[in-house]
Amino acid sequence: GRGIVMPKFEKYKNVSWNLVSSVKASERRTQVLKALTEKPMMNGELAEQLDLSTQWVRRQVKWLEEHGLVEDLTNNKHNYKLYAATDEGEKVVEVI
Repeated sequence: GRGIVMPKFEKYKNVSWNLVSSVKASERRTQVLKALTEKPMMNGELAEQLDLSTQWVRRQVKWLEEHGLVEDLTNNKHNYKLYAATDEGEKVVEVI
């Protein structure tokens, strides 16, 4: 425990482990984030793909957005918003 980062973890040195842990704590949150690293989607599409309610997905996306893991690609729209994972979100998915 001398604070040495093992080479295989070197690429994760800038990852927030607290965020990783918070995402992993929820299987659905993990599913939503993973889906958004594959392609931008709307809440309705996510709900359909993951077989979850749109309301549930909306809550997860909001949490992920507040934590900088997901971004709204359609800032000025009120509905039919498209979301995608941020670079930080991509990093977190690599770990989980």
